[in-house]
Amino acid sequence: MQCKEASRLMQLYIDGRLKFDQIRALEAHITACSACHAELNSLEEMVSNLHDFKFVAEPEDLTAQIMRRVAISPPRSGTPKFSLLRPSLPEILAAVFLATIATLAFILQLPSVRSVLPVANGHDSLSLAFLHTLHLLTSIDIGTLTLVLWIVGTFLGIFITLLFAGNEVRSRWFRAMMARLPER
Repeated sequence: MQCKEASRLMQLYIDGRLKFDQIRALEAHITACSACHAELNSLEEMVSNLHDFKFVAEPEDLTAQIMRRVAISPPRSGTPKFSLLRPSLPEILAAVFLATIATLAFILQLPSVRSVLPVANGHDSLSLAFLHTLHLLTSIDIGTLTLVLWIVGTFLGIFITLLFAGNEVRSRWFRAMMARLPER
């Protein structure tokens, strides 16, 4: 008999579910193999320890006690939860800000609206800068525009993340960035 076969039969041996010839073959193998003998002793010790365990009855009102503790425990405030249906004040303000910028950009592109407004009609410095920026964005190639938008998006993402992150995260990020900068 091989050790793999003996290992498979050991639990059946302990449970008394082997035939007489299987018992004789297993016992012969165990007397010759010290590893299998140690495994059988370990299994027999485990079974005897299991018989020594005493069952503990749970209290009848265990469920009620658990539910009472859950009801009175304070909610954990470790990580903020994001909910699409209940946005927080900073999320609402960010959405309003971005929607306002998008709406203004759309409105200011209409020539009929631009001609009526005292600002953005093409004669003051703000409207000239805006028109120049629009012309620049529409005249450059798509690769450069993608690079610029990627850089701006990265910096905007870092800024928003650090704005809404806690003080600990901001200080760890700042220390990590300072460690990577060359020394003066």
